[in-house]
This record gives sequence, structure tokens and C-alpha cells, in this order.
Amino acid sequence: VSTQSTGFLLWYLEDIDGSHVCMGIVVLTEHLSEIPFFFFGEYAIKLFGHTRIIACACVVYAFRFLSYSIISKPWLIVPFEIGNGVTLALMWASAASYVSLVTPQKHQATTLGLLGGLHFQLGHFLSAILAGELITHVGFKAAWWCYAAFILAVGFLYVAADSLLPKIENYEELDGANVAKPSTSGEMCEETPVATAAPTIQQPVPTETTAVNQGQ
Repeated sequence: VSTQSTGFLLWYLEDIDGSHVCMGIVVLTEHLSEIPFFFFGEYAIKLFGHTRIIACACVVYAFRFLSYSIISKPWLIVPFEIGNGVTLALMWASAASYVSLVTPQKHQATTLGLLGGLHFQLGHFLSAILAGELITHVGFKAAWWCYAAFILAVGFLYVAADSLLPKIENYEELDGANVAKPSTSGEMCEETPVATAAPTIQQPVPTETTAVNQGQ
């Protein structure tokens, strides 16, 4: 979905007589809006939770798409690009954080790589092809409404799946002790006794001088 709000948005701006300066300001606003949300993403996740943040990102996406379909003045699109901080930065921080929590520690790098590949590579590839065909057949106005309806449906399915599917309380069941879970304050680490050998006392070796003194 983010492909529509980045690549195809510039095409749409050109169709409504947007200047190159306007396009540059739109892109600049998108990227600048990500900085505070990446910085404060951890606090937002602790406050609202992963599910609420991802659902909120879907709603903001739909709001942006519906706004594009109504706006006819290119410069009016600039303020709505502040929402990119929620739809990309905060959403990605929440998704990566959630994957790290539910994945065994030794598989976290692989899982995060798959998440990034599905979102930024395969997702953008399929989205560019399908969105281009949709815009060609129905036009930008109708396409924005289709994108809004699609992302709202995805958000609803995500919230429903998260609510209905059983939660895993003990992540050790996934992969033994390789799961990175925080230790509680009540847990005490068992100390393994270390076997120590008894100290040995070395007897002094008699010398010739000692033997002569004893003989006298």
C-alpha cells in the first residue's frame, strides 16, 4: 500500500498540475515525519500496544487515500503527508518489535529479514503492478477509494485474527530455552557448585646440611 502513497502519488500530483517543487516538498514532508515517530516509537508501543498501533496505521492510510481523492489543489496534499510517520515509521517499528517478541532468539534475524523482504520488496513489487493496472482502468479517483477500502479490510482482519487466535503464554514451547523472554524478578539463577581440590602441603626436602646437623 505504501507504493501508492509514494510513487503513484507523484504521478497523481503531475495530473493535477503539481509543480516539481511541490513534489519535492511532499517527499521531504514524508521523510521528515518519520523521524519523531521512529524516535518515540518505543514509548508509543508501550503505551498503546502493537495491535492498536498497526490498526491505527491502517486507518491513517485509508484517511490519506480518501483525502487524495477529494483534494484538487496540489499543495493541500502536503499536510496529509505528515501521516506517513504513522503509516510507515510507527507501523514498521511496531511490526519489527512484535516479531522480535514472538520469535525464538536464534531465528530473530531470519524472521526480521523475511518481514522486510515481504513488505519492502515483494509487497512493493506486486503493489506497483496491480496498482498500475487499476489506475489505468478506473483512474486515480476510484483507485484511491479502492486502496482505502482494501487497507481498512486488512486492518479489520488483522485485529480480528489477533483477538480470536490463541495467545502463546509460554514461548519456551516454541524452541526450548532459545526464546528471548525477559526474566522476572522472582526467578533466581541456580548456582552450579564448583568442585575444589583440597590444598596440599608440600613437605620440605632434607638437604645435606640438615642431615649433618641432625647427626650432631
